[in-house]
Amino acid sequence: MVYKLQLNNNFRLFLTMEMNPKVPSTLIRSSRVLMFEPPQGIKAAMLRSYAHVTSKEKSDARPVQRAKLHFIASWFNAVVQERLRYTPIGWSKVYEFNQSDQKCLINMIDEWIDSMGQGREAIDPDKIPWDALRTLSHQSIFGGKIDNDFDLKILQSLVDYFFTKETFDLNYPLYQSIEVGEGE
Repeated sequence: MVYKLQLNNNFRLFLTMEMNPKVPSTLIRSSRVLMFEPPQGIKAAMLRSYAHVTSKEKSDARPVQRAKLHFIASWFNAVVQERLRYTPIGWSKVYEFNQSDQKCLINMIDEWIDSMGQGREAIDPDKIPWDALRTLSHQSIFGGKIDNDFDLKILQSLVDYFFTKETFDLNYPLYQSIEVGEGE
């Protein structure tokens, strides 16, 4: 359509978009393309992920366990997103994980915490429905996009590691460090 029009020399069209195979290649070739990629690394991924969660009215709301669960959900989302950079090692292929997956997870957490907390200052982490949280995260929210059995096992191990009552322990590591011995 645009190619058939008689355009004014001062005409400019500015597009902001994500790369998509449906965008005509002729349009891309005739354009000036500026591509901005987010910084790499788990810290940058966590900052992007957590920025979508932190709002005074939600994360600071009672019970206090909500803030910890929001942080865990953000950390989990950052790990899942960062693994996409290392395809085919992180995941066997690129999956369409996005911020709406994290938002759905946060909304699910909020629903449970609101129904359990009922205005209380704190709730017992043992009372959080961890099995339901893990199952919905693994099978529906994130796992619904995965079609590879090995990737599903990776996702299951991540979900099992992050969504457990032990994450409320002060010394629970959110990552496993690799110590290199002498001579290696």
